[in-house]
Amino acid sequence: MALIVLDYKNCEGSKCGACAYVCPTNVFTIEEGTISIKSPDFCKLCGNCLEICPHAALNIKRSL
Repeated sequence: MALIVLDYKNCEGSKCGACAYVCPTNVFTIEEGTISIKSPDFCKLCGNCLEICPHAALNIKRSL
């Protein structure tokens, strides 16, 4: 199993928002200037958000 993880200390929130705009399954939400992962189960692990994030604030966590 794998899921997307957001490192808030590296994320610029709504100043950037690129991850939310490129996600084909709407995993992210922008509320009150903060980006959060609202629907991690919808993530298809396409990697679009990881590629576009200029601050490497996203990672994929894999569990065994």
